[in-house]
Amino acid sequence: MHDWYPVVRGQRKPASAAMSVLSPLLGLLVALALLLAYAPLARSADEAGLLDVGLVVFDAGIPADESTHSRLGIFPEIRKAEAKYMPVILRDVLVDSGDWGVVRVLPDALDSSELQVTGTIVHSDGQRLELQVRARDATGVQWLDKVYTGTTVPADYPVPVPGDPYLDVYRQIAADLLAARAQRSAKQLADIREVALLRYAAALAPDVFSSYLASTPEGGYSLLRLPAADDPMLARVIRIRDQEYLFIDTVDEQYVRLAEEMAPTYNLWRQYGAEQAEYRDEYAQRVSSRDSQGRRGSFVALEQTYNAYKWSKIHEQDLDELALGFNNEVAPTEMEVSGTVFKLSGGLDAQYTEWREILQRIFALETGLPPAS
Repeated sequence: MHDWYPVVRGQRKPASAAMSVLSPLLGLLVALALLLAYAPLARSADEAGLLDVGLVVFDAGIPADESTHSRLGIFPEIRKAEAKYMPVILRDVLVDSGDWGVVRVLPDALDSSELQVTGTIVHSDGQRLELQVRARDATGVQWLDKVYTGTTVPADYPVPVPGDPYLDVYRQIAADLLAARAQRSAKQLADIREVALLRYAAALAPDVFSSYLASTPEGGYSLLRLPAADDPMLARVIRIRDQEYLFIDTVDEQYVRLAEEMAPTYNLWRQYGAEQAEYRDEYAQRVSSRDSQGRRGSFVALEQTYNAYKWSKIHEQDLDELALGFNNEVAPTEMEVSGTVFKLSGGLDAQYTEWREILQRIFALETGLPPAS
C-alpha cells in the first residue's frame, strides 16, 4: 500500500489533511498533469551510441534441500546478500569503463531493458567464485551465456577499500559484453534502443503500440515501423518510463550504499574462510603423505587454523546480521511526482512492483486506455 500527500514549500502534509482536500483519484490526475508538463529527456549525440544496462539482482543459487547447505558451505542469508552485492561490483566496473550508457542494478527483471544482464551464483567463498552470467538485448538476442570462475591467492587479502578479490572476474564479464557489442552495427544498436522503448510502450498500451513490433521465429522482437517523432502518446510513455527510471535510480543508490556497508565485514569473512580452507588443505596433504613427523611449524599451522576458524565464526555472525539488514530492506521509499509524494513500503522488489502499478494507473487515467494487465 502507498500513502500519498502533497509537498508544499518543502513540508509534507499528513495523509489525513491531504484527503480532506483531494481524493486519491484527483491526486493522481493532478500529479499526471504536472508530470506531463515536462519534456522527456533526450540523449545527447555522444550518448546515442551507448546502450543502457540493467543488472538484475542475481539468483542466489540456494538449493531447496536445506540439508545440503552445510556440506556446500552455503549460509542462506549471506548468499542472498551476495546476490545483491555482486551486481553492484559489476555495475561499478561497467560504469568505470565508460563504455555504456546508464548502468543500473534492478530489483526485478525489466524485459524492455536495452541490455539486461542476469546471473546465478554457482559457488562463492573466500577461495573460489563461480558465476553463470547471461545477457540479452531488447530484441531478444542473447549476447552472453557463460560460466565465469575466479580463484584467490593469499596476496589478494586483505582486500583494499574499495576493492574485491574477484575483480578480474567482473572485468572479464565487462570485456565479453564489450566484445559482443562490437559485433553489432550502429543500426543494430539503434534498433535495440527503439525496440526497448516500444516494448515498454506496448506493455503500457498494447492496442496502440503492439503493431510497431513483430515477433521473430526465435521468440525475439523486430522493428516494423516507428511512431511519428511528435507522437503525443509516445511522449507520455517516455515520461512514464523516466519516472520508473527515477525509482530504479533510487533503488540503485540503496544497493550501492548497502554494499559499501557490507564490504569490510564481508571481505574479512572471505579472507578468514580462505585461510581456514588453505590450512585444512595443507593438513589433508600431510595426512595423505603419511608424514609421521609432520612439517616444521605444524603446531603453528594448527594454531593458525584454530584462530582463522574462530575469527571466521565471529565475522560470520557479524556478516549474518548485516546480511539480514541487506535482505530485509524495510525502509520505505518516497517518490515524488511533480508535487505529490507516494510512500512505498516493503522490500525493494515489492516497492518496485508497487511503483510500476502506480505509473500504469496514472498512464491509464490520462489516456483513457484500460490499464495493462
